[in-house]
Amino acid sequence: MEPLLALIANAKDGTITTLRVADGSLTAVATTAVAPGLPLAVDRDRRLVFAGTSDPTGVSVLRLADDGTLEPLASYPAHGAPVYLTLSSDGGLLFSASYHDHVAEVWQVSAEGGLTPVGEPIRRQNMHSVLLSPDDRFAYFISLRENLVAQFAVGPDGGLAPLDPPTAPAPEGSGPRHLILDAAATSLYVNTEYSGEAVRYRRDPETGTLDVAERVTNIPTDRGLSHSRFGADPRAEDLIWGSDLRLSTDGRRLYSAERTRGTISAVEVAADGTLGRATAHSDVVAQPRHFVVLPDDTLLVASEIDRVVALYRPDADGALTEIARHPVGLGANWIEIL
Repeated sequence: MEPLLALIANAKDGTITTLRVADGSLTAVATTAVAPGLPLAVDRDRRLVFAGTSDPTGVSVLRLADDGTLEPLASYPAHGAPVYLTLSSDGGLLFSASYHDHVAEVWQVSAEGGLTPVGEPIRRQNMHSVLLSPDDRFAYFISLRENLVAQFAVGPDGGLAPLDPPTAPAPEGSGPRHLILDAAATSLYVNTEYSGEAVRYRRDPETGTLDVAERVTNIPTDRGLSHSRFGADPRAEDLIWGSDLRLSTDGRRLYSAERTRGTISAVEVAADGTLGRATAHSDVVAQPRHFVVLPDDTLLVASEIDRVVALYRPDADGALTEIARHPVGLGANWIEIL
């Protein structure tokens, strides 16, 4: 695998750690102070990094230098502190979801990374993530509190128009959290924070609309965890606490992280996108908040509480073996790979 750069956002420290990933090892490159919060989106062609911040509430724009250091360029206010950011494929639009402030926002992005708001914010309870279709025609926002995916057509200027129907339901009380598309963009997968499930939606590429196809358990069932709920303390009450999900490079395995027990589970994915059985449940770093699958199918996983990221190699069933780890900042909650 070619050497990669990993940007690790440390939400509580308000820093971004740059690591080099090569030959199964992790090497420190730089640490940049930004502000607390720090979901990231990266324009790899222009080497621009967008970081959501909670104090102050907004988006900071930085430029990534060849040596891995980050140069702050500007900061822009937002209606809500972003917990999730995503860019359009051409880098011309930036989308955010704000969990605590219950809004979603869109900005036009200039050639130098300047941000101009588009229209009025979309308001739904506890917006947790946003995803664009590969052709940038459709945007999907998850409302955890309302148990739904809000679906929109995206205009040329970034304006959002609700589809018909405007939402696709998630299981009641499940707490949908993050979402990803398969390579064909015909299956959309959502993980649930409270019920420990992966939900697959069939997606019509022409209309952009979603329909629930199936749901499967994506956490260990022998660890004594109970169904969670809004406002609960999962660690104190021993409750399910799902965080993130990713597909393997071939799309045939869905990985899901659970924070209370610190595990990542692997679920089979059929050629048509259908979810199958869980094949492995692996112990990883404590409270895994965010992780990525690298081009060689290894997983880089961040701990929210232990100031560390770790690299894992999967076996044929998706069981993970740690091969490297490296210290980072406190509250590591986002990873971007270049």
